[in-house]
Amino acid sequence: MQSLIWTFPAIMASSIMIGWAAEIAALHISAGLALAILALLQTLPEFGVEAFISWSGNTHLMLANLTGSLRLFVGLGWPVVFFIHFFSTRRGPKPRYVQMPRTFAVEATFLVFPLIHFFIISRRDRMTLWDGIVLCAMYLLYLAYLNYQRLYLRHQAAELDEAEEDLEGIPRRVAALGLSAQRFWMMIFFIIGGGVLLLAVHPFVEGLKGAAMAMGMSEFVFIQWIAPFASEFPEKVTAFGWARRASKVPMAVFNMVSSSVNQWTLLAGFVPIVYSMSLGAPAVIEFDHFQHTEISLTVAQSLLGVLFLADLKFRWFEAIALFGLWALQFFVPHTREWITAVYVALSLIVAGRMVLSGRPPRAWVEFFRLNAWILRRWLKRASS
Repeated sequence: MQSLIWTFPAIMASSIMIGWAAEIAALHISAGLALAILALLQTLPEFGVEAFISWSGNTHLMLANLTGSLRLFVGLGWPVVFFIHFFSTRRGPKPRYVQMPRTFAVEATFLVFPLIHFFIISRRDRMTLWDGIVLCAMYLLYLAYLNYQRLYLRHQAAELDEAEEDLEGIPRRVAALGLSAQRFWMMIFFIIGGGVLLLAVHPFVEGLKGAAMAMGMSEFVFIQWIAPFASEFPEKVTAFGWARRASKVPMAVFNMVSSSVNQWTLLAGFVPIVYSMSLGAPAVIEFDHFQHTEISLTVAQSLLGVLFLADLKFRWFEAIALFGLWALQFFVPHTREWITAVYVALSLIVAGRMVLSGRPPRAWVEFFRLNAWILRRWLKRASS
């Protein structure tokens, strides 16, 4: 447990440095891909923790870290972005919602696909190596969609590009330097942050286990919540900083949702892949009733979040609903099965309202248009 004294701040420092590198990288890449890469770099500490747990073969704790980090993003991260935006608005009326541009269509829609796959996984109560491959392939498809979106919405991409004046602290100072210096410091931050992460992740996880035993707390619950709080630090620092500025609030939501996509696809896919590598053969992760409940709850929560964002608006009562249900399951754990039913019921209500309105959600319309444009592009190339 004493190892937490140095590993916890070490992982937080690693997260900050990786976040600096990501923000500097975002200056030189187009909007959608920049945010996706930013989110990927920021989740590297989470990958480090999950990879160590998976390699150790502790299937029980693999799902603890995964489900905890996912529920923290949707239940805590998304709402806090809105709350910061709400309380930071000092002039004029308080905002009732965050309006997203149509460039958010891929992020707001794509999360549906890994959720469908995880619903299938939860029904059979097992996760295989092939599930991991499928989920990682979904992440590559997600990046491909973002690239096509860049071409499809090229005239709007500049609206979401990171600018030097939007940076703060160390990244702002580095951005004022020449291109070569920016690349140099970006690599330094990434190398040092990644190196510290590799050194700290093993004793950090072992320290969490020891702390859980000393406090008489479930090892699963302890790693489910405490480890993600440290490893998700960079996403929250960046997103919460953007949330203080009205013009950057959509980017804050983008950052959080893109990180959720990363975790539902790439991070979740790494679990059976790394576990199989540790055994030297394709492995199967079997779920017991408790793990089944955890996965079902996490899927139901993210599904409700996706439906909330489908019209490209994130409203005040939606933020309160996500935060309130997360807080209840956090402080009153025995209500989790009941809260899963509440998430499902609310999702049905939201979906029913969409059907009765007679208008498909804007994000889904834009995603359909993007797919139609991609298809026309492919047919044009095939015929030429």
